[in-house]
Amino acid sequence: MGSKIPTIDFSRFLTGSAHDRWHTASAVDAALKSVGFFYLIGHGIDQDKIDTCFEMSKRVFSLPHSTKEALSAAPHSFAQGYCGIGNEKIRGKKGMKESFDIRNPEDDMVGLWPDKEDLPGFQDFAAEFHQLCTVLMDKLLECLSIALDLDNKDALNRYHSGSMHTSSLIHYPAVSTQCLRVGEIVRNAAHSDFGTLTLLFQHNVGGLEIADMSSTDKITTSAVEKDAIFIPIDPKPGTIVVNAGYLLMRLTNGRWKNAVHQEVEPSHFIGDWGSQERADFDEMTPERYSIAFFGFPDAATIVEPLPSCCSVEMPKRWGPINAGEYLLKKRAAVYSQNVL
Repeated sequence: MGSKIPTIDFSRFLTGSAHDRWHTASAVDAALKSVGFFYLIGHGIDQDKIDTCFEMSKRVFSLPHSTKEALSAAPHSFAQGYCGIGNEKIRGKKGMKESFDIRNPEDDMVGLWPDKEDLPGFQDFAAEFHQLCTVLMDKLLECLSIALDLDNKDALNRYHSGSMHTSSLIHYPAVSTQCLRVGEIVRNAAHSDFGTLTLLFQHNVGGLEIADMSSTDKITTSAVEKDAIFIPIDPKPGTIVVNAGYLLMRLTNGRWKNAVHQEVEPSHFIGDWGSQERADFDEMTPERYSIAFFGFPDAATIVEPLPSCCSVEMPKRWGPINAGEYLLKKRAAVYSQNVL
């Protein structure tokens, strides 16, 4: 099944000829039309930077609970700060995960950064890594504009100044494997992302599964969860997992799939000396770290299907919505009432 997830070399788009750029855009188009996910290589972000970000992430989540809780942001706001274990819920299922979100590293997180004495260098590095991801997101949006044959290669970038992009450090603590298997606890229930594109950096422990959107004609997450075939997306060194979000599906009138995914018991993890299979997790499922970069349109953007994605055969499926209002509504729905 894993062979269905394509691997796209983005270096051809970044440094290649016009034909190379068109070829890459066509490959991205095909991936988003079918499964809604792809592995990205040749993306231009050094592995050393990724490794450092994971080390920083581990240090963040190793802070005392009270210290992390003091960094919590209001749930009914744009994503910033710390979110504790069990504070996010999807269709009533609380996720066994914690996260630290960074939306605007420069000036929008006053009071939400860990003390520099606790995590020296973290704030500066987080801002640097956020900018690296922003640059890559800009290039991917340019690639999407070419794939959609829009008049201007910067057509989508105009609505993505970067002010709403969010870096999310994510930690899934070790949990009882049996409890995971019988559904007593959930790491992250089936869901789709809210925005345009998501970049996901995986560490050595797997657990991500995606719904093969080519295996179903359903759109809503609950229907896809019941109907689609789920495929494990195992960690691959040097790759970024890229997927489409809800607003990109809406913008393209359903041409590109709103990729549904979940976090479950991993099939294996990559160690320094090889891999371990599922049998090694009979008692405890190991902790998992990931880094997500959520691309999102500017808050004032009105999102509706592009004219080029509508036709007599494919009439307009959705009306206009305000991107910022939509994000606030979705965030309010996934946070428990006990969040400060």
